[in-house]
Amino acid sequence: MAAAALQWAHRDLDFNREAPALPKWGFALGLRAVDPSVSLTPARRDRAATHVLWSKTLDEMRRNLLGARLATIAVTVLAGLGLWRAASRFGPGPALVTHALWCFSPSILASGSLATLDGWVTALLCLVILATVRFCERPAAVRAAVCGVAVGLAAACKVTALGVVPVVLAVDAVAWKERARAGTDRGRAIPCAAAFAAAAVVALWAVYAFSVGPVTTTAGATWPLAPFPQWWQGLLQQWDVAGAGHSTYLFGQVRSTGWWWFYLAALAFKTTIGAQALALLRVAAWLRRPPPRSEWRVDAAILAYPALLLLLLSAGRTQTGIRYLLPAFPFAMLWAGRGLVDIVRAFGGAGRVLVAAAVVAGAGESLAVHPHYLMFFNRWAGGPAGGPRYLILGDDWGQDQRRLGEWQAANRIPTIYYAEYAGMPRRWGINYKPAPCEPRVGVFALQAVEVHRPRRTDPGCLDWLTVEPPDERIGYSIYVYVVDRDRLRRLEEERVTRRPFWRSGTPPS
Repeated sequence: MAAAALQWAHRDLDFNREAPALPKWGFALGLRAVDPSVSLTPARRDRAATHVLWSKTLDEMRRNLLGARLATIAVTVLAGLGLWRAASRFGPGPALVTHALWCFSPSILASGSLATLDGWVTALLCLVILATVRFCERPAAVRAAVCGVAVGLAAACKVTALGVVPVVLAVDAVAWKERARAGTDRGRAIPCAAAFAAAAVVALWAVYAFSVGPVTTTAGATWPLAPFPQWWQGLLQQWDVAGAGHSTYLFGQVRSTGWWWFYLAALAFKTTIGAQALALLRVAAWLRRPPPRSEWRVDAAILAYPALLLLLLSAGRTQTGIRYLLPAFPFAMLWAGRGLVDIVRAFGGAGRVLVAAAVVAGAGESLAVHPHYLMFFNRWAGGPAGGPRYLILGDDWGQDQRRLGEWQAANRIPTIYYAEYAGMPRRWGINYKPAPCEPRVGVFALQAVEVHRPRRTDPGCLDWLTVEPPDERIGYSIYVYVVDRDRLRRLEEERVTRRPFWRSGTPPS
């Protein structure tokens, strides 16, 4: 949000340039709609966040947060309608199933309401899907240009969108070739390709205000002149970060190199069982009554980008949660939605009932955790209460600090010990001291990520306390312990137990 305010007020495209510019324009527009003072943001980067957030009253701060997030919400809602429109080419039933999967996906509901890049790139890829479908229906230079604009805007949201470019080009080439083979649209390949490329570049360049400048590579080489240099510089920075690795957590282990099956585990735990059942139904329908070869080709085109993204992310060293895989969701939802035709063909009326049951079950599982979609885990992981044992990356961002402040005020607790993760807890009314590593009496609030994957504290620091389960949870992401002298003695006696609630350090001898 600070980068968005600087971009809006001073056209500062260099601050936080690893985050592409289009979402920041959206956040800034949302901020400006609710707070005209965003145009007066100081040019000093260290003051921008204070100006738009921390210097405000609590009500003003919440208003500004909502304003920025409303931009993402609007884009997400419109993207869902675009995805529905693309799916309607396969019939009203597949379109309804696809749209239901979009509307009730916990990951879409979470990232689609935050001031982050993930919801934006996912939304713009819905536009890419629709534009590509329209081009395949009637290849033309104008439709190729629309497709290029969609790809350019998606690339201006997050660089993971670049993986869709070869897929779109291949699908468009096949569509044009089939039309040419049928005796229509001969000689239009070059104009279509030129229109696509030019539109993609111009769209991306327009987001960066048609800026031109030098780009310095990590090896020290300099490109003297390049369009949208901030985007190129951000791409190079992200490439370096991806190669350097990130502290990753899975099944109680912490690594900086990741696992090849990390995102498979994330999909297993962070998607609804109803959606998984729907995918299995489609596979079963394939086995029972294989579809025509032409349908296989359509499915291959739809799943090409998700497969490529999953492969690249799984091979990378930086693995930070399901949100990185979110751009694949629209394609997977379209594939699952159009599976209604296959399932009904294979199983008749019973297939239709099974599809409806899977969709309703998935929606119910998602809505059951409302509004805590970031902390959604399905029943395989034990729900939101058990999920952090297996996976806690991009799930706990300190989103329940306001609830903790309200809880502290309601219970009239003057001071608590708090293991924070991020943000400015005191601005939300939390009066606290850092949680100590040595046992003591008091009220403790621990962010789930600091229990299972400590970042601000040393591993094992809080093991003396997490011998037992928490007394209370605030929004699934904050564990609350009330420790009196009797409990302190009990914790000391139980610290060598083989089955603590959680232990992040070395077991005591």
